[in-house]
Amino acid sequence: MNESGGEESWPRSVAHETALPAEPIFPAEGDGLRTENPSAQSRSYPYWAWLVILLAATTIVGLQRRGPREQVRMAGAEMMNDLQARYLVGLSQISGQAAVLQSSPRDAFGGDSLSRGLRWVLLLSDAGRHDAAASELDSLAKLPVSDSPEQAELLAAVRSLAEVNRQGEPPLQGLSPEHVRLIQEQFGWLGRLAVTSDQGESSETRRQLMGEARRTAGSFMGLSVVAILALFVGFGLLVCFGVLLATGSLRFRLQCPTGTGGYYAETFALWFVVFFALNLGVGLVVPSSFTLGASGVCSGLSLLTLYWPVWRGVPAEQVRRELGLNWPDQTSREILFGGLGYVGGLPVLLVGMLLTFVLMRLQSVLAGPSLLAFADAPMHPIIEPLARGSWLVRLQAVTVVLLVPITEEIMFRGALYRHLREAFGGWGKAFSVVASILVSSFLFAVIHPQGIVGVPLLAAVAIVLAILREWRSALIAPIVMHMIVNGVTTSLVLLIFS
Repeated sequence: MNESGGEESWPRSVAHETALPAEPIFPAEGDGLRTENPSAQSRSYPYWAWLVILLAATTIVGLQRRGPREQVRMAGAEMMNDLQARYLVGLSQISGQAAVLQSSPRDAFGGDSLSRGLRWVLLLSDAGRHDAAASELDSLAKLPVSDSPEQAELLAAVRSLAEVNRQGEPPLQGLSPEHVRLIQEQFGWLGRLAVTSDQGESSETRRQLMGEARRTAGSFMGLSVVAILALFVGFGLLVCFGVLLATGSLRFRLQCPTGTGGYYAETFALWFVVFFALNLGVGLVVPSSFTLGASGVCSGLSLLTLYWPVWRGVPAEQVRRELGLNWPDQTSREILFGGLGYVGGLPVLLVGMLLTFVLMRLQSVLAGPSLLAFADAPMHPIIEPLARGSWLVRLQAVTVVLLVPITEEIMFRGALYRHLREAFGGWGKAFSVVASILVSSFLFAVIHPQGIVGVPLLAAVAIVLAILREWRSALIAPIVMHMIVNGVTTSLVLLIFS
């Protein structure tokens, strides 16, 4: 938008944009749209809106820590245990020798000490390291498992399997059916592998499982190379962005008029309540096989709350522009900036990931599981249906993770961010930008179901999205980047767990 309040003329090329004369990174406060019909507007109530927002956020966080959150945590730990086992077995197969297990930490799995130890025994025994497996079993036998008949029975089953492997007998022939069932149920993918052999009726199953392990290890190695290259490119883009911003060759475009921010606080509060009320109702009414698809529909329906500021007296065209819903002439370039924002933001996401691991480590010191245990790793509930659901469930999940960013960006980087920029405007433009980015990003992160340890990583994503909003003004680039973040995560889950 130009200073007269009209639609901003968009530069025709990046070169033209970066050739702008040097000027402050933050244009003077107050430039941009004004309230077009103030007499038609009633008083806004941002403080009441924030009371609603904080109460709703507290309720959501509390609900997430109840039973469903515990189920997600346990499902996540089980999936990570399977992934760890597949990687170790696959790496051993690719390297052509089993010595790779010697350098792997004993506590590489989630769960209690006995569960981790028994998984380690299964790996050692399957790799032919019978003496090491026997030594580990002797150590586990000293644990106080007598108080738990289930654990004592599980220890006995794994000991029987280790002895059968030592004698070279096929597990399905040497073990009782009860022990076979117990090992398969308790240890997932590793348990299914442990009761197979190269000969007999289980040989085909073993070949399939070994193929999965090799694909997992190969995928990890390939993804590691791609991630390292992408980080280098991203770091370069981030440095260039900072230099251009500091020299005035590039400037933030978002203009914040005064007088309408309170209505957007009300809009966000209303959307917050409606969105989660609709999703709560979906969980109670819609069959589980269609819950994900219904959640996507609810996400779209919740956007009807955008009519609130219009009903309160703000002209619809002004609402559209102030929320970043303007459609620039060169839309393709905004899409490109969304992609560049993702790559350039990778170093920021890496910092968030490292802070997440620090929190996991702190949690492990206080609660027990090791850093690599993954028992409390931040995992969104949608990951399990993506990894293990039917084709119908996976199709719904993919649709949701690609479309929900539209709603979240309109509300978080549109309504909420627009309100915060005005609310903090009295403290100066620089403070307003920084404070708005931090507050909106923290709220975005804390209400997601990944738990407290996931806040740094999610906040890092939100910070990059908010910077894109401040830079480009329109929401196209943040929406595109958000879709890429979800799309990459979804692709990785489907690639690794399929």
